Amino acid sequence: MNLRRKYIYYFLAAGSVAAIATWTYYPEKSPKIYKAIVKRVKQGREELRQKPCFETVNYALQMNDKAIHYIGESFLNGPGGYMKSGKDIVKNVWKGKLVKVEANEYFVLDTMYYSYPFLTPDARNFIDELGFRFHRKLENTHLQCAKFTLTSILRTTKSIKRLKKRNRNAITRSSHLHGTSFDISYKQFFGDRIYTPMELSYLHDILAETLYEMRESRKCWVTYEVWQTCFHVVVR
Repeated sequence: MNLRRKYIYYFLAAGSVAAIATWTYYPEKSPKIYKAIVKRVKQGREELRQKPCFETVNYALQMNDKAIHYIGESFLNGPGGYMKSGKDIVKNVWKGKLVKVEANEYFVLDTMYYSYPFLTPDARNFIDELGFRFHRKLENTHLQCAKFTLTSILRTTKSIKRLKKRNRNAITRSSHLHGTSFDISYKQFFGDRIYTPMELSYLHDILAETLYEMRESRKCWVTYEVWQTCFHVVVR
């Protein structure tokens, strides 16, 4: 009899449905057992309401740096002055103040109608570090070869004038003029096949997390641009 009672209280403590059957043997205990089960169920529902099954962090929405935060330092980190045309870019390349950005195992270059694939050496090295960290997070997954896309890099005053005819929101004194900034699409990723919408969403989140970590390490400023579907990155 004592052993049977131990099993009853064991099921009761665990909240098991099997505890309901025990009052068949002990009808005098059924009100207490029922009351305890109801209390247990209510507690479980309250815990589920207060605690989600998993917690997610939207890193993209937390990156909202404004031009006022970085425009001055971006100018000082650049080659000096503004690039008026392609001739100014060539001059700074010869001086070693700008280097060419070429696609590699980490990223691809979009068709750039309003910008040029050149950055300061520090900004160029930053992209490789970003790509390395991004791929490290994708290791041991079927997305480990995914490449992100650079959509805009260095602009000149002439190219910005052309851009403003198409995009009125383009900033005249943009950090893109300094050779310290670039845009990364969070919609376009390339690999050995076409990715599904769910996979693209996952890659978006991993890229955002990687940029957020580098931003927290004071390596860059980042702005999540909803309308342009890209991350605007300014290297510190």
